[in-house]
Amino acid sequence: MLTIYHSFHKKRNDESDFFGTFQTAFPDAIITNDNFRVESRYLNCFVEKEMLSKWLSEDDLLPRTRRRYCLENLRHCPDRLKVCLDSTRILFDIVVVHDDRKYFWEFHESQHCRLTDNRDSRVYAPDGSKFVIPRYLQRLIRDVWRAQYFTPYTIVWSDWFANNRGNYRPVLLDGFNEFCINGRFSFRSFCQF
Repeated sequence: MLTIYHSFHKKRNDESDFFGTFQTAFPDAIITNDNFRVESRYLNCFVEKEMLSKWLSEDDLLPRTRRRYCLENLRHCPDRLKVCLDSTRILFDIVVVHDDRKYFWEFHESQHCRLTDNRDSRVYAPDGSKFVIPRYLQRLIRDVWRAQYFTPYTIVWSDWFANNRGNYRPVLLDGFNEFCINGRFSFRSFCQF
């Protein structure tokens, strides 16, 4: 039995098209519009600020100004970053469960690359104290956290998907997988850290 959980907004055409590839690839799957709930133990999995700062400093595909803003904001954060305090706030765009194994997918819109959302968001210290940072940095930290702790994990970037939508068929792959345009910011270099 194969079950597909998805948390897409129905009004976003790209997300609907992406989800449609799952319906085509797995026509007998049970589809649920509920968010997949991860175990609360993941709340105690952290992103190390030093490792994140080192990666950002060395990644030349992230826009230079945004990279500098990220590094400046990280200086005010604790050494270990907790992404949230409530497991119901941990979401994935799509989770496929097949024979009790979970496969995680994220569909990354352009704001994940451009880091343009400046609204206030939060990350937390291990003791639960909050730190206000820009939304783009919180998103980046959450993406890094997902890549570190959830496997198999696949990221599909919206610009890559726009160019390859007719050819893309999701398959249940092990490890970390990323479908992105070469020469653009991605998490490949992070996953080699």
